[in-house]
Amino acid sequence: MKKIALLLALALLAAPFMANAGQLSSDFRGRVVDAQGQAVPGAVMMVEAIETGRVTRHVANAKGRWHAVGLRSDLTYRVSCYAPGAAVPAVRFQGRVLLGQVHFRNCVIGQVGPHSPAWLSSWQWRQAPGERYVLR
Repeated sequence: MKKIALLLALALLAAPFMANAGQLSSDFRGRVVDAQGQAVPGAVMMVEAIETGRVTRHVANAKGRWHAVGLRSDLTYRVSCYAPGAAVPAVRFQGRVLLGQVHFRNCVIGQVGPHSPAWLSSWQWRQAPGERYVLR
């Protein structure tokens, strides 16, 4: 009886960690819009693994949506958002991903102003103060 109780207690303790068992990656996804909230199809999202230097390119679809799958969760990533045809990113984010999680990185091309939809004000990228490409 004590063995069963001990095994049950161990199983309950391990349950939260087993939810991600076998899952070795994470994803980024998001939308790219202009300052009026309209989709920016063709915008390019570059995802760079800082430690390895591996860069993947993702193009926003007709609805402005993009998705990067299968990212290693033990690395730091730099995600840069480029307007179609631009050589300099509009916004840049750097951070880590959590195992088995989908991380949303939305991008606004252009300056959010008083005539922009109110919901865009919540689309701020989390980044260190002073970073050149942070949307404020």
